[in-house]
This record gives sequence, C-alpha cells and structure tokens, in this order.
Amino acid sequence: LTKEYQVIVFKHCYPVCDILPDDDNPDIDSPKQTLANYKLQYQALKSKMHEFPGIKFILFTGAAHVQGATTEADALRAKEFFNWVINTWDESEDNIYLWDFYSLETEGGLYLKDEYSAGDSHPNASFAGQVAPLLFNRIIDVITNNGQKTSLTGQPK
Repeated sequence: LTKEYQVIVFKHCYPVCDILPDDDNPDIDSPKQTLANYKLQYQALKSKMHEFPGIKFILFTGAAHVQGATTEADALRAKEFFNWVINTWDESEDNIYLWDFYSLETEGGLYLKDEYSAGDSHPNASFAGQVAPLLFNRIIDVITNNGQKTSLTGQPK
C-alpha cells in the first residue's frame, strides 16, 4: 500500500473491544485479545509505520459495543486501551494520526449509545451521517495541515 498511497486509513470494528483479562504471558504473536498483547502489537505497528515517514497513517480508535453485547469488564478494558492509544501510544510530530471514533460513539461512556445504535453494535444511519463529516474533516486536515486544525474527533480547533 505504501508504494501506491500517500495516506492509509486503518479502521477497527467493534470486536476489537472484546478484550480479555491479561495473563502472565504477553505475546505479540498471540491471537488472544488482551491489553498486553494489543499494546505489543500496536508498538510493532507504530514501528513499522515509522519506517514510511512520507506516508500519513490515520487510525480509528475502535468501535464500541452496545451495553447488551459486552460485559462491563470488557468495556472497561476497551476504554483503557483506547485511552492508552490516545494518551501514551500516540506521538506528536510523527506520521501517525488518530480519529477518535470511540469517543464519538460513547460520548465518554463505556458503550455505543443506544440512540446511535442500529439495534446492535453497528451505528445507525443518523449517527453515521453526523460523524462522517467529522471523519472527512480529520482526513483533509491531516493531509493539508498535519492534523493541526482539528481535534481527534475531527471537530475544528
């Protein structure tokens, strides 16, 4: 992809929020979805993206589950992970940019808000219509201003 595109966007679906409790064996190659494994995998992903400084990468934070489709413990781990991505993993002045879809869906809570749901963990058309312009604002700002004129949710600063 890096040979053909100057901007690459990564999106997660809600199963990314099915985060299991950590065990004593973090393993970057494990398919087990734990915080420790995710963090190792994200660090490797960041290192790989840094090998392409002329390419801009935009990563969505994950999509949230509705309350009835997850446990509170899983939802808390998902929130912890996305907070880590935003506050620790993300670096300023590099070629990786975030779009905080999780915050838009949850408005600071743990779950996809019911009024944004299509009846399951998918967003409804109304919510999608509200946030699509924010995504495009963010993408355009990343391309033209290195993300300096929008927040992580795509709202103007």
